[in-house]
Amino acid sequence: MLKKKLPMGALESQIMDVLWINGGWMTPSEIQTKLSQVRPLGYTTVTTIVARLCKKGRLERRRDGRSYAYHPTLTSAQWTANRMGDILAKVEDPTSTLTHFVGILSNAERTQLRRMLSDRDKK
Repeated sequence: MLKKKLPMGALESQIMDVLWINGGWMTPSEIQTKLSQVRPLGYTTVTTIVARLCKKGRLERRRDGRSYAYHPTLTSAQWTANRMGDILAKVEDPTSTLTHFVGILSNAERTQLRRMLSDRDKK
């Protein structure tokens, strides 16, 4: 029976989630240990993915003994906000997209959004 492979983006996302949840610097071995609680993953696979994420500018690295430790260059919130901005820049009608987005927010989220916009306008 063949194992179903996750799309590469999904594996990158899982690694980023581990790093964001941890909040500190992690070696590929530490990342592999955390991910093994969800699915078995080889050490070389983890090192390959973190190297790719580094080249893409999503991770920074520093020496940690004989290995490297990795850390996200942006927080999860910053990354998500950038992605939202990228998506809005690509759609034909960003105003309509924002209108639909606001429509799916909870009352509490809309209230918070109003507060943030009001505070920003005061500056």
